[in-house]
Amino acid sequence: MYGSKLDWLSQHISLADYFRQTQQLLPDSFANLQGQANAFSFSYYGLLRPDVLVSYLFPNIPIHFFIIGYATLLWSSTGGLCYYWLRNKGYKDTVSFFSSVCCICANCFFQSHQQIMFVEILPFLFLSFILIDKNKRQWISLCVVMALFHNYFYTPGMILILLLYDYDQNHMIKDILIPILIGIGMATILWLPTGYLILNNHKSVVQTNLFNLLIPNVTLKGLVYDSYGCGLTVISWIALFQGIQFEKTRKLSILLILMFVFPMFSYILNGTLYARTKILVLCLPLVLMILSYWLQERKLNKGLLVLASLFLCTKTTLLGLLISLAFIGYYFMDKKECLMTYALVPMIVFTGLNYNQCLDLKLYNSMYSKDKQKLMQRNDLNQRTADLDQVGYSVNHIYDLKEMKASSYTSTSNSLYNTFIYDIIKSPISQSNRTIITDSENYLYLSMMGIQNVLSKDSNLYGYKEVDSKGKYKLLKNKNVFPMVYVTSDTLSESEFDKLFYPYNLDTIYNRTIVNGETSNDYASKMKLIKNLDQSILIQNKKKTKKIIPIDFDAKNKLICIDFDIKNWLN
Repeated sequence: MYGSKLDWLSQHISLADYFRQTQQLLPDSFANLQGQANAFSFSYYGLLRPDVLVSYLFPNIPIHFFIIGYATLLWSSTGGLCYYWLRNKGYKDTVSFFSSVCCICANCFFQSHQQIMFVEILPFLFLSFILIDKNKRQWISLCVVMALFHNYFYTPGMILILLLYDYDQNHMIKDILIPILIGIGMATILWLPTGYLILNNHKSVVQTNLFNLLIPNVTLKGLVYDSYGCGLTVISWIALFQGIQFEKTRKLSILLILMFVFPMFSYILNGTLYARTKILVLCLPLVLMILSYWLQERKLNKGLLVLASLFLCTKTTLLGLLISLAFIGYYFMDKKECLMTYALVPMIVFTGLNYNQCLDLKLYNSMYSKDKQKLMQRNDLNQRTADLDQVGYSVNHIYDLKEMKASSYTSTSNSLYNTFIYDIIKSPISQSNRTIITDSENYLYLSMMGIQNVLSKDSNLYGYKEVDSKGKYKLLKNKNVFPMVYVTSDTLSESEFDKLFYPYNLDTIYNRTIVNGETSNDYASKMKLIKNLDQSILIQNKKKTKKIIPIDFDAKNKLICIDFDIKNWLN
């Protein structure tokens, strides 16, 4: 299946399917995810995107047909628009075709079956360039709207690239500002509530050392081969240096070289949140334009070729340099057929790097299991439900609208909820990305979030009894969990709670509701440290190891907390 495992399956497909189930265009909240969350926490995953909206009209057609079909449509459209744009600028058919092949075989389009919003913005960028060249700037408003609906996070960077392109080509930007502002205004219905949510969520981001932004990065990840950047081949880097020799492309070539070398530019395009190079995918059209100009002019500057080669010091880029030099030697000796021969290089690179990356259909079918769906539909699901089967993939999946979950996976998840789950009640972080709030067997998590129902392959879960089964799946129930809404006078002040440390805060928060302000109530933790145990147990993760720890007390109706550290041997 043309999709990837974690992000595509757990976010893009599951959330689009859930949007369609709700049959609401702009809901205030989603009751079925994250213990009822603000709906705009999930707007990044296609809340008003055309393919998702069209799927509302055909509820019986599986959602993946719409997602895959639309992704491949936009991918192929990007190549077609690239060709049309370059031909419209006066480049030869062969040069335009070659550059469009480099475009659709750029490794960034790996994301068209993974984190699809990274590249689904590109056709609207190419279309905006065409409108600028044809002096039909008024239609750019629609391109900006579509860009915001597909990827509101990358749209500010796209607008900067549009302003740069208009100034470079026409030495003006004032005629494009009004259409851009109109487009931003038309999409206010999406980005304004989403932006307000993000600003008030106090979401932590990667801390950036401003001095490091001025240190050149010669790995060129933002331009060549890497799938979290443009993903072009070495010929594109050489073309940027060759573009310096032409007056028409000199300033733009130098600027692009600086953008790919100095992290400061990625930092600016990312809105000063971090300096990740994947935002530089927005520079893809400009790089291809300079490549086309150089190939059409057929003028080789050997000094600039040597200068470009000095940056290509890794094994991969060095191999790419040798292949490119062979092509350049033949092409500039009037062997024009080499242009189409070199087109095989990006094709081979793209295919090779993305081979065997698609989703196993068996995994998809297990996520969309009919047995799970029937269990959800035929049972009375009072309160919330947890799915303990493949928690990383099922985190956002809803089988029936009466199924309410405490889990979620979104890049704009509520930071306070995240802190409660992972830092206070200490649910295990089962994935490398802690923005994924997965269901777990942690009894405090299950009870405090009012999770009365558990879907699992195993019927052995503390406090829960099997009430139904279908195929290999079982539905377990525990009526003794916290109700979703309740009134209590058993409170404790936040200032007193903050004085506690793990694990003595666990039973405290379970038996007291923490309030902002003073209270006359108090609570003494019942947690006790078990001593006289081996404190230095080392378990090698490459071997199946079993360790029995004797505990000399009656564990009935008691909770045992085992705390240990994991060393990441990969680092």
